[in-house]
Amino acid sequence: MLVEQKSINGFIKERKHEIFHMLKQMVNTDSYSRDKEGVNRVASILKKGLDQFGIPYVSRDQNDFGDHVIAAIQGRRPGKILLMGHMDTVHLPGTVKTRPYTEKGNLAYGPGVSDMKAGLVSMLYAAAALKHADVDLPDIEILYTPDEEIGSLTSKAVIQERAKDAMAVFNLESARADGSVVTARKGSAHLQFEIEGKAAHSGLFIEEGISANDELAYKIVELRKLMDFDKGITINVGTVSGGINTNVVSPQASATLHVGFWSLEDYREAEERIKKIIETSYIEGTKAKLSGGVSFLPMEKHEGVAAMFELVKKAGEELGIDVTEERTKGAADAGVPASLGIPTICGMGPVGGKWHSEDEYMEIDSLIPRIQLLANSIVLAADRFSKTR
Repeated sequence: MLVEQKSINGFIKERKHEIFHMLKQMVNTDSYSRDKEGVNRVASILKKGLDQFGIPYVSRDQNDFGDHVIAAIQGRRPGKILLMGHMDTVHLPGTVKTRPYTEKGNLAYGPGVSDMKAGLVSMLYAAAALKHADVDLPDIEILYTPDEEIGSLTSKAVIQERAKDAMAVFNLESARADGSVVTARKGSAHLQFEIEGKAAHSGLFIEEGISANDELAYKIVELRKLMDFDKGITINVGTVSGGINTNVVSPQASATLHVGFWSLEDYREAEERIKKIIETSYIEGTKAKLSGGVSFLPMEKHEGVAAMFELVKKAGEELGIDVTEERTKGAADAGVPASLGIPTICGMGPVGGKWHSEDEYMEIDSLIPRIQLLANSIVLAADRFSKTR
């Protein structure tokens, strides 16, 4: 093992106690996506850590959501490597009062423990270890975002901005339950459609009415037919509403759709078929309009993604960690840089599972090794991509 690797790994191992202390602090801080103050409290914990290691940062305030925090360690080589992760969780304010951070055996529990507060800690300490070891690297940039769990409404543009000139991107979502990193993720689209009918008294003049509810039913049946499990195209009618009273022919109806897909090409094909169904009047006289679009771009496994996996696997071998890859259905921010053609890897956080549930967990003995894996992978990525980008 090289001297710099020993320095990096030793720095992380020696700080095990403070790493777990920071993780506990963050898990015990509610940070629901729409709770601006809660997300910013997590940001404050991270800022203190950045200050501790002399890593400069800037905060970008948002009107409705938490801040974006962008930190950077200036390197001696050209280029930039981006580390990114989200501070928000799906758990409502007050959750930590009933489910605070706890440990049982080799598992740590708590809201957001692996999705993805452990990943946030990992980013900080991997970067700090590289700074301490004084490794000859390009700039290392850290991006903490506030709203991934609701579609990265404000973060998508920021990620595009910060990733466009990066030579490599590491997304710190949790490693899969078997320890795999992620080399492909589904994209997702959120659509809505509204239907206009005509009201009438359903007892006296039903023949004069045009039911938007009935039209909605026809459309749902047709939308269901677009499901293609072989291609991985899923369509879910998530919410429906319509009508104004039981004795009135419904003058309006609406529904929301979630579409999952492995590639943008597949989505474009599905979108055209969805548009055709929405534009078709199965009941004469109804009108409908479709809105919405792609929320998360898919992370497709292109050449750069494959190269990232190989170098992470190599870093794992040097640490005695067997690194495998997985194609996962869940969408994430990694799709943004991957769709720009940038070498990207996801699932670089510690091992965890059962995300978004009361049983969400992180494997305790994976936290320190995975931070070491991240730091060593950054070094290899700098060597691999500075020659080609």
